[in-house]
Amino acid sequence: MPKKPSTSANGFSAGTPWIYSDIVKEHFLNPRNFLMGDENKYQCDAKGIVGNPICGDQMLMMIKVDEKSRKITDVKWKTYGCASAIASTSALSELAKERTLDDALKITAEEIEEYLGGLPKHKFHCSVLGHEALASAIANYKKKHPLQKSSI
Repeated sequence: MPKKPSTSANGFSAGTPWIYSDIVKEHFLNPRNFLMGDENKYQCDAKGIVGNPICGDQMLMMIKVDEKSRKITDVKWKTYGCASAIASTSALSELAKERTLDDALKITAEEIEEYLGGLPKHKFHCSVLGHEALASAIANYKKKHPLQKSSI
C-alpha cells in the first residue's frame, strides 16, 4: 500500500509543489481584510456578491465609503474558493482602499494578477471574479447614494 503523504500545520501535503508566487501564498495564508464572523453584523455601506457556477467560487465584497469624498475607507470580504480566489480577493481589498469609487472601478483583473506576481493561466478567472465583486458593491453603493446634481 502506498504511503500517504504527511500534512504540514498549514494543511499542505509534504512534497506537493506550490504552483503560485510567494505573494499569492502570503495572501492565501494571511488574507488581508477578511471578514471574520457574521457579515450581517458588519455595518457596510454596500455589498456585492458574485459567483462562478463552473468553478464554484463565490465572493462577497463589502465596502464602507466616505460620502463626501466617495472614497472607499474600508473593505471586508468573504470568499468561498481556491487559493487563487482567496488571494485575489485579499489583494483587491488592499488595492481598493482609499480610492474613489470611480478609480476603484478601474482596477483590472490584470492589475490584480500583476500585484500577486502572476497566476496560473487556468486561475486567471479568479482575479476577474474579484473585480466583478467589487464592481457589484460599487454599483450597489451608487444605487443607494446617487450623486446629487448641482442646481447651478
